[in-house]
Amino acid sequence: MKRSRTPEELLKHEAVAKARKSIRLLQGQIADRLLKITAEVEALHEHLTAKETTQFLHAACELDLTDASAFVKASVSLKGCHGLLREKRIGFAQLRSLATADNETRRESLLRMEAGASVGTKDVAAIRAHFKRQKLTFWDLQARTAMRRTIAAARRRMAVSVKLVDKRVGEVMTKVDLLQSRLSPEVRTQYLASVQEIASEVLPRFEEVWGPQPASLKEALSLPNGSEGRGVALAYAALRRVADGQLGGEYGYALDNTSQCRKVQTNLIDCLQSVTSAKPPLEFDAPAVRKPLAALPRPHLTVVELCAGAGGFSIGLERAGYHPIALVEFDKDAAATLRQNRPFWPVVEADMRTVDFSQYRSPNVDLLVGGLPCQPYSIEGLGLGKDDPRDLLPEGARAVDEIRPAAFVFENVAGLLHARHADHLGAFMKKLRKSGYAIQIIRMEAEDYGVPQERTRILIVGMRMAAMGAFRSPPKFPEWRANMGDALADLMAENGWLGAAAWAEALRTQVVRRNGADLRGALASTVVGRKGGSREKETARWAAKGIDIRNVADSAPTQQQAERAGPAFRPSLTLRMRARLQAFPDYWSFVGGKDSAARQIGNAVPPPVGMAIGLAVRSALRGTIFDYGALMRPGAVHQPEESARQLTWAPSIAADFVVEEFSSALPEVS
Repeated sequence: MKRSRTPEELLKHEAVAKARKSIRLLQGQIADRLLKITAEVEALHEHLTAKETTQFLHAACELDLTDASAFVKASVSLKGCHGLLREKRIGFAQLRSLATADNETRRESLLRMEAGASVGTKDVAAIRAHFKRQKLTFWDLQARTAMRRTIAAARRRMAVSVKLVDKRVGEVMTKVDLLQSRLSPEVRTQYLASVQEIASEVLPRFEEVWGPQPASLKEALSLPNGSEGRGVALAYAALRRVADGQLGGEYGYALDNTSQCRKVQTNLIDCLQSVTSAKPPLEFDAPAVRKPLAALPRPHLTVVELCAGAGGFSIGLERAGYHPIALVEFDKDAAATLRQNRPFWPVVEADMRTVDFSQYRSPNVDLLVGGLPCQPYSIEGLGLGKDDPRDLLPEGARAVDEIRPAAFVFENVAGLLHARHADHLGAFMKKLRKSGYAIQIIRMEAEDYGVPQERTRILIVGMRMAAMGAFRSPPKFPEWRANMGDALADLMAENGWLGAAAWAEALRTQVVRRNGADLRGALASTVVGRKGGSREKETARWAAKGIDIRNVADSAPTQQQAERAGPAFRPSLTLRMRARLQAFPDYWSFVGGKDSAARQIGNAVPPPVGMAIGLAVRSALRGTIFDYGALMRPGAVHQPEESARQLTWAPSIAADFVVEEFSSALPEVS
């Protein structure tokens, strides 16, 4: 007799049945959407090449490059199979596996699916392996098996060597630390002999694991900052120094004792730490949870800036603790603006297409940034892209390749991600990856950092893979949202216009729709880099906010001007007002006529945006956690950094002052 189910069993059965029904329905919906994306990609083939389509999906749709490539392949190789795939409720992993398989494997997999089999990614891999084995002769199989055994044996042997090197380097590191403590002469002699013996023993094994290393310290230090090769080379140099007994006394405990900066950079323990899993000395003193820093630590990081303009990005990076070693700018007025506000900044007034960037590679630049011309990709600039003579993306890639910085950031308009620029952007990113960098494209809204302006920009961020794993986009602060009325109230009233307070109040209380939400307070429209000749839509946008954008005013509005114009009076923005909307400090002055100054202001990166991305990059490169709120909060006092007053290194093309020795940690100048 069949046993009746208990209430608990009935509930369990109902829950399982309900979940199965819901999950199967969701699987069908997922498959349907995946195939709709594939169909959309298929439609793009009429207008774009496969390569252009992949780059478009990656850059504009923010798909992972591998996933984008899979959709492109699926749109071709799985054409005509959508009904079967929809019936099988295919997931993305299966779709990608089938799309990237060879024709023979794909055909067999689809035949099995038609026959009712459930074919997953492992099944596709097994089918591929089966066909490969079928094509091999008996002796091919024998040779492959023998090679696998040889490789496995070599790996086991290498694993033994790696573990031994790791252990011995840790012992050397510990003993070097003990030698720096107070020891009697006899004990010191014993420790020195012991550490020499261990270092001498491990050197051959080190070479076996890591291969040949640079013969000189100078060669090791010339390797890119943060690279694995540099860390290994310095560890090898440290072991050789220890094996030679060159510790303490005149040798000290660093590879290079010529300056305090070099001592810090080449500290023996730090050099050895990069190739061992052993805990560094005194590691137990470090707090388990690090508190975010509300002040910038030393040393500063170094930066080379391309298309520096009037210095908006430069100000932000200065506030984030970066020292410029070169600011490249072609426009003579913008270059003069930089020199006037920061006399000791190393300004290179030159067309970046003529600059040999390899001259900056020696100091191991921490960051390369560039607000490359946006006109080729903006609506205002007609969006000609690679056909625009102002396009400098290829030069940006060349600068990265020649300088090899630890990180780079290129800022541009969102129009760069449009489909018509996909091939050009793809070629640019391919060059960056070829230089050894992982890349992220992030979108930043200036309003999230207290800038009273609608200004959306994309930033192409690149670092070595290890650092990129630690990179996080800067946090957003929507609560800092400002409005144009509060930002310009004092400037509008300074010449006696009686309507200034009412004008500001209207903007302060205006409710606007922004990103799907109703917000209080009107932002300025995007400040652009030109004086007049405004387009009709732009004029209308500014008019809705009480501004006549067609001209640049010489001074703040007066009551007489308002009375002459009557109720329809709308003030124009002065250069200072435009600069305020871009979050330039009020003390920052601009060289050149109104047209030139307006262009400099409109083309700039708002300093708070530059500071935010500068802190994010610094955090990834140095492992430092920052309290962005404390460092960036609107109203925080930002004193000009020492870099504005001290001598800064640059090649002779760039500045009147040249310091012979330079490192990524500049010495203080009193």
